[in-house]
Amino acid sequence: MGDSKLRFGIISYSNLRHAAGVENWIAEVVERLSNHSWTIVTSDSGSKFSSQVYDRVTRSGARVIEIPLLPPYGFPSPSTLHRFAEVFGGADAVYFYYMGLGLRLSSLLFAELSSTPLIAGHHNWVDYGRARWSERFGLKRFNAHHALNREHGEQLKSLGAPNVYRIGNGVHCAQFRPADKGDLFSVLFVGRLDRGKGVDLLPAIVSSLRSEIGSQFVFHVVGGGRTKEAEEAKRLIGGCGRVVWHGYVSEDEKRELYASSHVLVAPSRMEAFPLVGLEAMASGTPVVASDIPGPREYVRDGFNGYLVRGVEEMVERVCEVYTAWRRGDPSYYELCRNARRTAEEYDWGRV
Repeated sequence: MGDSKLRFGIISYSNLRHAAGVENWIAEVVERLSNHSWTIVTSDSGSKFSSQVYDRVTRSGARVIEIPLLPPYGFPSPSTLHRFAEVFGGADAVYFYYMGLGLRLSSLLFAELSSTPLIAGHHNWVDYGRARWSERFGLKRFNAHHALNREHGEQLKSLGAPNVYRIGNGVHCAQFRPADKGDLFSVLFVGRLDRGKGVDLLPAIVSSLRSEIGSQFVFHVVGGGRTKEAEEAKRLIGGCGRVVWHGYVSEDEKRELYASSHVLVAPSRMEAFPLVGLEAMASGTPVVASDIPGPREYVRDGFNGYLVRGVEEMVERVCEVYTAWRRGDPSYYELCRNARRTAEEYDWGRV
């Protein structure tokens, strides 16, 4: 490359103020390659929780364009394709967030209409094993693919996707610090309040914990979203004083909750590479997560947390953590130390 300035583009459905995993990843990449030119196109709709990511990328000199993108599963409009061609014509490479049929079709049509190299970013869980022939064909039209975990990378290769690179997420360990845990056992959930993240499983988890350990715990729920699953979960849990619904919180508040909690639970049904687990580990908090691609990248059973299948096993493992902590068993503090060590392996400075 030398000292030449390259032109890069990113197309992502979610606006940068959504401030979730994809948006934070965009900020990391743009900051590290700020000596090049960046244009980012996103939707102008959707949840807008925080301007932090937007501010980071604009401070790095990136141009951000918000346009009325169709829902990710809708068919791309001619005006959308024209806008892509107008903005990214002559770019050295464009990174497409591989999400939903709409964006996939947009990227493929854009590929046919231009000679711009395209990279597909696989930040969401996709059942590649059930991919139709049309999708298999489409995967081959990209110049390269970015997989966040080993299993998705292997699946993409098996479908004939070219130039698959596995690069996971990272965490700024310096921003997170382990702290003394409180006297009341604290369980933490952080994530979007939807079915994919397992919010509908929280009532069963809370109810089972109540049966197993009584009132000796508090359950913190952090995250935004007004889905029917979230509303039903709140209704089922009711006014139980053991559950605190925080909604969306600031980064400082989230760091405090990570550090003060005794364990993080992540009952997700689908993930590519969840950041919340790494952030909890950077805070010295072990993680009990679903045994699925994504968490399997860094949760090591019995070392820094546990991988589980189903609510019953999740509750069993949380109760094991509770018992070890309550007894002052060295095994609990070893989990905490190993969690921090694992996070350091994934520090952005290394990734």
